[in-house]
Amino acid sequence: MSDDYTAPAPKDPSVPEDPPVPEDTPTPIVPPAPKDASSAPLILAVLAAALSGALVAFQGNFNGAFNAHGGGPLLAGWVSYVGTFITVIIIMMVQRNVGTFLEILRTRSKPWWYYVGFGGVPIVVATSWGIPIVGVAIASVCSVAGQTIISLVFDQRGVGIPAPIAFSGRRVLATLVALAGLALAISASSGTSTTLWATIATGLIIAIAGAGLSAQNVGNGAVVARTGYPLLPCLTSVIGGTALMSVILVIAAATGNLSLTFPPLSSWWMYLGGPVGAAIVLCSAWAIRRLGAFRLTLAVVAGQMVTAVLVDLAAGTPVPPTTIAAAITMVLATTLVVVSATPTARGAVGR
Repeated sequence: MSDDYTAPAPKDPSVPEDPPVPEDTPTPIVPPAPKDASSAPLILAVLAAALSGALVAFQGNFNGAFNAHGGGPLLAGWVSYVGTFITVIIIMMVQRNVGTFLEILRTRSKPWWYYVGFGGVPIVVATSWGIPIVGVAIASVCSVAGQTIISLVFDQRGVGIPAPIAFSGRRVLATLVALAGLALAISASSGTSTTLWATIATGLIIAIAGAGLSAQNVGNGAVVARTGYPLLPCLTSVIGGTALMSVILVIAAATGNLSLTFPPLSSWWMYLGGPVGAAIVLCSAWAIRRLGAFRLTLAVVAGQMVTAVLVDLAAGTPVPPTTIAAAITMVLATTLVVVSATPTARGAVGR
């Protein structure tokens, strides 16, 4: 220390160091966000995806029954979306994070957070319309096949996940196995009253709708990555989806193509598609950060196909051996990719 150093004068205790902060100054609501599944054990993410798949089968059955009762696929889909929205609001209130979500939406939300909800509309309508034609099991396989193909592209581009997942021989093989499952599922109806061509057309429509669902899943995963709350994309996507379904419903009513036949309250279970939908979106939004779109899709099928076959059997719907074989091939496709990740070039992940 130099000789010319002068100690600072003691501060006057009567003078505050900093100006006082007014008591009415608003404090931003920034509570710690819950952990997402990006660092969760793989088995937990797989189980969440399997539960989501099981619930998809039940939702399709509920909405299909609503449609068959006379409400039509549009009304069944709209009721399902409204039920999902109400369920999400109730969960928010129970968790006491309404204020947190409103603050995030006010300061950080982007329009695409809501647009991703459009991707779930086609599958709700398609399954409501298609399940009475081809059954739950076939509709489930077709939906999964559509999701499987498009999810390869999403993973390769790193959409909704921490890092891109490169193409690999294992993934290509899993895709081929999944397509084989689709072919088996479609051929399963060759001996039923539904014509083969009608089944093919219905299956392709459901497969295309399934691709839209995969887009919604990766979009929700991207929202989770930005906020840390898996329930938040449930809210934003269901707002977007409900808005689109409402527009479609109004157009159908204006053109005279809407049936407003609601099932009686004694058939209350036909209205459960909405609450089940909330659980589906929540499980998928949480698990996709760990699995990626492709592995999420194929993990979903394990729970979805087992549940779908059981639902058909419980309803007295014949399940041909080819449908069971289709379920087995989809489970095989899942096994091919639900493995440990290995690093690849350029920061991508190979799985």
